[in-house]
Amino acid sequence: MTGKTADSDKTITSAANPAIKRLRALALKKYRDEEGVFMVEGARHVKDALHGGWQVDTLVYSHRAKGEPAVAAAKKAHGKCLEVTDDLLSRITGRDNTQAVVGVFRQRWTPLKDIHHGVWVALEGIRDPGNLGTIMRTADAVKAEGVLLIGQVCDIWSPEAVRASMGSFARVKMARAVLPEFLKWRKDWKGRVVGTHLNTSVDYRKGDYTQPLLLVMGSEQSGLSADITKACDQLVKIPMPGGAESLNLAVSTGVMLYEICRSKL
Repeated sequence: MTGKTADSDKTITSAANPAIKRLRALALKKYRDEEGVFMVEGARHVKDALHGGWQVDTLVYSHRAKGEPAVAAAKKAHGKCLEVTDDLLSRITGRDNTQAVVGVFRQRWTPLKDIHHGVWVALEGIRDPGNLGTIMRTADAVKAEGVLLIGQVCDIWSPEAVRASMGSFARVKMARAVLPEFLKWRKDWKGRVVGTHLNTSVDYRKGDYTQPLLLVMGSEQSGLSADITKACDQLVKIPMPGGAESLNLAVSTGVMLYEICRSKL
């Protein structure tokens, strides 16, 4: 249902409109995956996606966004543009105070074979979309290449993850693999793999972060699996001299990324 040209300027007011029904359905992962799309809220982040070459499917906006450059840019990129009421925008996003511009873009994945250089973050079994979006944002901040998702994970294209990335989704590559696929790829990959683990004596500030590098982080609940642990060239840990038993995953990933990229900052 990809639009090839801009629609007329007539405002859509009915929730029964087929285009609105379709957009509301994209709140569910099932329909996002079926169509291979995801939703971006806000003119700034829509412009980030357009500037990054992401293929726009549909752009929805309210009267508040008339004259907004993101709308003109979406039309120029041959996206389907729909003006709707503020009430319909809220229904589409499921949020009361929604942005005046919402874009639907095609999902984009980087194949494992194209992971060659720089720093990548691999996340095994991550479940929290807020953490995932925050990690994308941190990866973007240190200019890491991308994020690799391993195994059963939360949806990187969920509104929560995209929102938490604060537009960084547009600049960070995404890759994915089931565990057997990752382990097979890792055997032939020429880079270095470093994981964080509590059962090691190596301080993260003493790690060898020669690039290309894959930083592997475990799930919030279980940490790294035995198979992933064995696949690492080195295990490091972040000291916690206080009373806390663990760090938030996004926080620990941020600590690691800034240490890894310190020489470039």
